[in-house]
Amino acid sequence: MNNSNLSAKRMRDFRRVLRDAGIEGYITVSAVEQRYLSGIELSGGEAVFLITPTKAYCITKKLIVSKMVPARAFLKTEDVPFGTMLDGALKKIKQLGLKRVAFDPAQVDFLTGQALVRAGLSRAEGLLGEMRKSKYPDELAKLRKACKIAWEAFVEVKPKIKTGITEEAVRILMAEAMIHRGADSVPFNIVCFGENTADAHHMPAKTRKLKANEAVLMDFGCFYEGYTSDMTRSWWHGNQEPALYSQIWKLVDRARQAGVKTLHAGVTAGAVDKAARDVIEAAGYGKEFFHTTGHGIGLVVHDAPILRSGSPITLPENAVVTVEPGVYFSGKWGIRLEDSFWVTKTGSKKLTQK
Repeated sequence: MNNSNLSAKRMRDFRRVLRDAGIEGYITVSAVEQRYLSGIELSGGEAVFLITPTKAYCITKKLIVSKMVPARAFLKTEDVPFGTMLDGALKKIKQLGLKRVAFDPAQVDFLTGQALVRAGLSRAEGLLGEMRKSKYPDELAKLRKACKIAWEAFVEVKPKIKTGITEEAVRILMAEAMIHRGADSVPFNIVCFGENTADAHHMPAKTRKLKANEAVLMDFGCFYEGYTSDMTRSWWHGNQEPALYSQIWKLVDRARQAGVKTLHAGVTAGAVDKAARDVIEAAGYGKEFFHTTGHGIGLVVHDAPILRSGSPITLPENAVVTVEPGVYFSGKWGIRLEDSFWVTKTGSKKLTQK
């Protein structure tokens, strides 16, 4: 089945969700949701989609109409000669006589949300978000490719990371290596040396040079045909690795493995977090692990489900999530190890390597 057919299937599946929920229509202005349903990359503000249980409409400007041709078999495109696209979509709702029309408040800005409520639309959070947790075959293929690009780039760049190089220089090397391998863009590319490795989301510095013996942490990923990868590696640069660093690295690795062992369709996000966190807490470093154990990846870098403490959300088959425990000593160094996994009925398959 080609990508266009899979996009058409997603649209049909979503219409079924609307029918089951008794909703006559769904409005989305989100470029992420629009790409998911149509397979076409749109920028925010280029279109409004109106989906009913039987048909789907793209309300847009004339200059965007040609862009929508690949989806014309399952998405009727109408241009708005005057007024705003949102007004055009609201007029279409009246024309079709739709009564119960919904939107996801998490996918619109405040003013758009107000306008939709004034027009009589109801809030229905997560309708499409639930579908997006479980990946279709084309999505899995793109995620696998995005992960492959990222780890191959890391394999190329790591030998070039030598004493005296700056964080910013490594960031550029990684970005170039990923783009060279086919990445569309590089949404994040964290490079940390020494004390900066204790900052979970450090911004690479142009002047910070790598010293002869200190910690290195790299957290990176890329977009490939709209889908992202995410992995983190930590290591000691030099031949005088402190015993504590070696001890904590092994601890974080055990926590990562414990989290991974729990992965399978039907497990709760909280159970995965607990498995990894219990290992670190048992060693006395619970306070030094201050973020969630992982998150979904897909059309956005941090997607649902979030693997957080106590979460009752279950992981569906074909979800793709990260497992990324870490331990950080402020002002000294930190360690995070992260891989991405495709969740199956009986376990998981690792998408990142090395």
